[in-house]
Amino acid sequence: MTARLPNYVLTTFAIVVVIIIIGLFDRQRQEVAEGNVGLVIGVPGNQLMSQSNGVIALPVVLRLVNRSDEDETLEAENTCKIFRFVVTTPENEFIQAKRFADNCPTQTAYGQIAADEAIEEIEVVPLDADRFVPGDYKLRVKFWNYDGEAEFSLLADN
Repeated sequence: MTARLPNYVLTTFAIVVVIIIIGLFDRQRQEVAEGNVGLVIGVPGNQLMSQSNGVIALPVVLRLVNRSDEDETLEAENTCKIFRFVVTTPENEFIQAKRFADNCPTQTAYGQIAADEAIEEIEVVPLDADRFVPGDYKLRVKFWNYDGEAEFSLLADN
């Protein structure tokens, strides 16, 4: 009758569902004060340590919110530096960071966020499975030079 879907299709579907739920939840929260521009980060609170080719895919919803009355110009040194991350333990011990490609362009990247608007982007942080064990972690993100932080837990995949 029907063939069983491959595990990578099921995993991808599960990640998309989690990202949509996080995005909808974060959309309702107002963590950026009126008159400011700020970054809101959404990650699954509990992430299974399921891996593919030694990588644990951690979905991250980035929401850059402009609650001011003026448009905000965004600038990054290059396109490789628009999104950066560092993962640490709760005690701030370094575990992993984003590595930049050797072929990053040298041109400055520009963007814009209109007044009272938000930019949403979904990224997948590829966690090196060899560096992680089940437990709690912090994800620090820089997106268009705005900082944000989120906590998450990795759970053993039984």
